[in-house]
Amino acid sequence: MNFSGKKTKTSALAVNMTPLVDVILQLVIFFMVTAQFAVLPGLKLELPELATKTLARADERLEISVTARDDLFFEGRPTTVARLGDLLEQTGADGREVVVLISADRQANYGLVFEVIEALRRKNFQRVVMAATLPDEGQGRESQ
Repeated sequence: MNFSGKKTKTSALAVNMTPLVDVILQLVIFFMVTAQFAVLPGLKLELPELATKTLARADERLEISVTARDDLFFEGRPTTVARLGDLLEQTGADGREVVVLISADRQANYGLVFEVIEALRRKNFQRVVMAATLPDEGQGRESQ
């Protein structure tokens, strides 16, 4: 700064950054508050009911879902029966130790569910269980 009162030719222009930072911060807050967050659709399956309450317990489990519109999902990701075998191999899971849970909607195509079971059998997965709702819990979680 020049306190002597004399003007020099080399005086530099300074930009005050504080108002700029304030405006950008307010814009960020505005967009965060007004943004609509996308809700990922979950699989809506209507599972059959069981007469008993025997639950399938496993330390390691893989899940396959078949929707009423015959969409196939492996661990929550869409797939096809043709790719299912490759996905099972990529997990590195031992077919004798891992439980594979098949959650199929009541209205799902039986042929597609059978193809899934055959794909599991070809990859030597022996512990396959079907999901169902528990009798007293209405929309409960899966069981065997």
